[in-house]
Amino acid sequence: IPFHSHNFRPGSVSLCLGPLSLSFLVLQASGSTPKAIARESEEAAMKRGFLNAAPKEAKKKDVDDGVIAADSKLSNGSHPVGEPLINSNGKDEETLDCATSPSMPPHSPASPTLLQAQPLPPGQVQAQEEAAQPLEKDPQSMVPPKEDTKEEVNKDQAPPLPTAPQAEVMGEAGTNSVRVRCDCGENPEDTSYLFVVESEDQKQRLTKASLPSHGTCEALIEGLLPGRQYTLCVAVSTPSHPTSPKDAVNTMFQGPKTPFAAGPAPPETPLAPSVGGKSKTSLKFRWNPPPNSCGSAVTAYTCQVFRNQVDGGEPAAAYEGPDTKFEAKGLRAGTPYMARVSACNALGSSPFSEWVVVSTSATVPATPAEPLCAQIGLGWIGVAWGPPAEDGGSEVTSYTLEVEDGPEGSGYIAKYSGPNTVFVLQGVTPTAAYRFRVKASSAVGASQFSPPLSVVGACGPTGSPGMVVMERQYSHALAVRWTPPEVLNGAPPAMYQVGMRPLVDGVVTNFVVVHSGESCKCDIGGLQPACLYEFLVVAVSAHGPSPPSPSSLLETSCAPPEGSDPPYLVSGGPNFLHIGWRPPAITNGSPPVCFRLEAVGGDNEAVVVFEGPALEAPLHNLQPGRALWLRVSAANALGYGPPSPTVCFTTGSLPPGPPSCVEVDKVTRTGARFRLGAPEQDGGGLVTGYKVQVSRVVASGEEGGAPITVAVEGVDNRTCVVDKLTAGCQYSVKVHAINAEGVGHPSPSVTFNTEAGPPGAPEAPTLVGDVTGSELSLGWAAPERCNGADIVEYCLQVQDSGGSFAPLYTGCLTSFDVSSLKPGTSYTFRVRAANPAGPGPFSPSLTVTTTAVAPGPPLAVTPLAVTHNTLKLKWSPPAFTGGSAPHAYSVMVAEEEGGPSKEAWSGPTTSCKIKVFSDTVAYVTVVAFNSVGPGTSSSTCNVSIPSSPVKQAPVIQLPKALAAPSVSVKGSHSAVVSWGGGGKGKNYEYELEASVGGAEDDFVVCYSGSQNTHTLQNLQPNETYAVRVTALNDAGRGPRSAASDFYTRATPSKTSNKPPAAPERLDLEKAGKSSLKMRWKEGPDGEVSGVSYRVEMCAEGSEEFVTCYTGKTLEYCAKKLKPNNRYTVRVQALNKWGSSPYCAEKTFKTAAEGGAIDGIVPMLVVLLAVLMTFAFLGFDFLAVLR
Repeated sequence: IPFHSHNFRPGSVSLCLGPLSLSFLVLQASGSTPKAIARESEEAAMKRGFLNAAPKEAKKKDVDDGVIAADSKLSNGSHPVGEPLINSNGKDEETLDCATSPSMPPHSPASPTLLQAQPLPPGQVQAQEEAAQPLEKDPQSMVPPKEDTKEEVNKDQAPPLPTAPQAEVMGEAGTNSVRVRCDCGENPEDTSYLFVVESEDQKQRLTKASLPSHGTCEALIEGLLPGRQYTLCVAVSTPSHPTSPKDAVNTMFQGPKTPFAAGPAPPETPLAPSVGGKSKTSLKFRWNPPPNSCGSAVTAYTCQVFRNQVDGGEPAAAYEGPDTKFEAKGLRAGTPYMARVSACNALGSSPFSEWVVVSTSATVPATPAEPLCAQIGLGWIGVAWGPPAEDGGSEVTSYTLEVEDGPEGSGYIAKYSGPNTVFVLQGVTPTAAYRFRVKASSAVGASQFSPPLSVVGACGPTGSPGMVVMERQYSHALAVRWTPPEVLNGAPPAMYQVGMRPLVDGVVTNFVVVHSGESCKCDIGGLQPACLYEFLVVAVSAHGPSPPSPSSLLETSCAPPEGSDPPYLVSGGPNFLHIGWRPPAITNGSPPVCFRLEAVGGDNEAVVVFEGPALEAPLHNLQPGRALWLRVSAANALGYGPPSPTVCFTTGSLPPGPPSCVEVDKVTRTGARFRLGAPEQDGGGLVTGYKVQVSRVVASGEEGGAPITVAVEGVDNRTCVVDKLTAGCQYSVKVHAINAEGVGHPSPSVTFNTEAGPPGAPEAPTLVGDVTGSELSLGWAAPERCNGADIVEYCLQVQDSGGSFAPLYTGCLTSFDVSSLKPGTSYTFRVRAANPAGPGPFSPSLTVTTTAVAPGPPLAVTPLAVTHNTLKLKWSPPAFTGGSAPHAYSVMVAEEEGGPSKEAWSGPTTSCKIKVFSDTVAYVTVVAFNSVGPGTSSSTCNVSIPSSPVKQAPVIQLPKALAAPSVSVKGSHSAVVSWGGGGKGKNYEYELEASVGGAEDDFVVCYSGSQNTHTLQNLQPNETYAVRVTALNDAGRGPRSAASDFYTRATPSKTSNKPPAAPERLDLEKAGKSSLKMRWKEGPDGEVSGVSYRVEMCAEGSEEFVTCYTGKTLEYCAKKLKPNNRYTVRVQALNKWGSSPYCAEKTFKTAAEGGAIDGIVPMLVVLLAVLMTFAFLGFDFLAVLR
């Protein structure tokens, strides 16, 4: 409990117990009674202004004096206003209406009612100044005040109380917000103002603090409810008259209240409508007005009724009008509907209410449609039907099917009742009429019967005829008969069909119709003797075939055997044939006993050459290569059967002899034609063709190489043409005759010479020397084949842009220098040779591309749009590309004519937008880049930049310095640099500068743009670089970031199979209390294949190096070290061919412990000294903190 004596007036003691303040009067030594002391204290408090009301009998006078408002009811937090006080004995004491002193805030307000405060009269202010006299430090000074106490109190007067001004509404109040103001008047400068808006029903209170500006305060208060009534007032306070931290509004001085109303708006959403009644085709709905019309009376309602939410947007029923009820008519029975309602006033319509779902009353189902005849058959009818179009709001549970099978009007009989929609009526009489009708039933009731369906009973085939019986028997025929069917089924038989199938060794086959007719008997021919057959018969009427009759088995009589298979060759030769045959497959009931072999002549006369029971017969003394036609017959007990088919057999033959003659008819450069004579001996076989072989004769007179073989087919074709010969060469030809036995002996050789021809194609031209941008040298060799004549000239051609070849050189030389070529262009060359016989074919093509050069200057650099800080440009590609199309452009800008320029933009397009400075002249040039590099600069384009427009806009601050960029080295010649963007939503441009070695004067801009990353190309290997980045915006250029150093990798050495060089530049990157992070660079010879590194450390006081790391990275962090210790480090490179020398040793030191604590202790000492100084001067920190 803090106790501060300097805040008490003499004669009283104040104890601060939390927010509750109690004042105890100190009893004087004069012996005054407690009641007298209480009355004196009350009067003194009234004079000092601590009480805002007198006792009940004096309250009216105080109100008339205008000290406080009569309806103000406040409490000091310890007792409600106007209620009796209870003393320690439980008795009522005199009741007082107390107000809170400005210097003694209450614990909490007893009512949310705002205080209507006014300034106190001078007398009461003087009484408050008396109350503010400090208590003397001497305890003996606590005696009753003397007569000159008032003079001492007036020395330190309390500051005047602020006056709460009248608040007013600025313009028209909105639906959700209002702008308010007030005049500050002569209130102190440190007065705080709080606008308070309270609804008429005191259910909503909105506050907004405001600071005075030029003697007035303004504020925008949001959160109003449309159309509501509100009051507005201003509450004020000063630091010398603090407010309660619990309820600042109730403890501040408040001004008069100003009534106003929030702007109107469409009404609030009404509640969902209720159902007032329903029928089968109508629904009644009622609804209540919306909870709040939002300042404008409701003039109409819209009620919509939907069958479902996807009715295509059209309601089934709708209402618009002032009534709060609606009856929707013309609805479907037993159907659910959804309804909603919306209210309208002069400002618009409210959102629709929630849905209410209700169904109309159900009814009986609709009359089903006429049933359908699904299927019909002999003796049965299948009937089907569908559900009714409307179920009346109650699900159909069953169907009733009735049938009338007599004359029309004889009466329907129920045949089916159930949930199915199909029924099959059995026992239907053919040609009889039947009528069907159906009705549907639900829980509500049954529908009307459907229209009747009339169906006539179907007729069917007759019954089965009688079994087939045999009347007469033959070897190849049978006479049979049968009886007609007994059951006709409405139609007599129109015809009969007899089916038959043979039974051979028990094999069952399909029946075949062998007779169709009206008679009940027939003759069946074409049968096999001594065979068993199965018969059946079917009666066919107008309604189809009847079931088949029972089957019967009938057999034919025996006969001579059938014809045998043709004879076949067992073996043969030029002078004999061995013939064989097989017995007939069909013996007709009697086995064969004898066979007869016959030779058939040209006049069809047969000569028996063998007869007997054997199945083979040899034939001798025959002519070679001759044909013999033979057939065979078999005989059984009933005689010889028919002979077999005749077969031709031929005796063996020999290959033919050589052709009688070979003549060379015609010779060209690449071919020859020959005439052939028939061989004198055909070898007993027909000559079917000839085989012609042409061979080249070499210088020695012998045949060389593979011969060219041509086959000639046909007996009469004895002319042959041989192609694909070589011009100017000697050939020999041989011919073989061919028959069925093979290829005969060759004819004698005949030689001939082909005519001379053009030479063959040379090899493709070859390059001689190096290719430049405009010249090259070509060479070629003579063709391998000159084709009988010497080469006299060569023709070199080049392919033009149109794709056709044009002569470039004609002469006897085998080389040529080509000039006046375009750089970076592909050219195709070919060559051919010529002799007296003519030019030969062209050689394969050779394609050569001249080297590219740098492009020319871009054309027509033109400004498109110019502002005070941007310049939009366009240009045309260079007319001369240097043989390589430009892939990028660089825009250079100089601040003065002829002065140094900087790159402002780079990219692949022919237009760009760059940043410029206002009120200057930009001297712009453009450079094109191709695969070779940058070309010449374009002509300078001078653009005048206008001054910045004067506008009221927020001041744009210069960008802050960015963090040092991060670098990722990608190899010996490139590295990726990235940096932070300065924050989200910052439209910054960036300039990246690089320096070799990190010297300040060597930094050069290498990138300018809006990206946060850039790749540095064409770096020098094994070199140190430094990069830094600067952010730019419309305010200008910000400070540069700290520089980041990095090392490029060394170029891999071309020398292999040797140990690597010693590492270089061992440096400390970071030192911790227990760790050291270091890095190094490769040796001067670059990376050798498979290199790794070994790091060794030696602690202070030790002479032994210990290996602590082996790996391929160029950095290492040593951990678990001792704080404040020195360590000597050395690095060695290793590969499979050995190890390098150690790099130069370096000593690094870890950080000391307690660094952070050592820094905090001096700060605490300084802070303690400051506190002691202020305490000595009398400044109370505890009061300030409270």
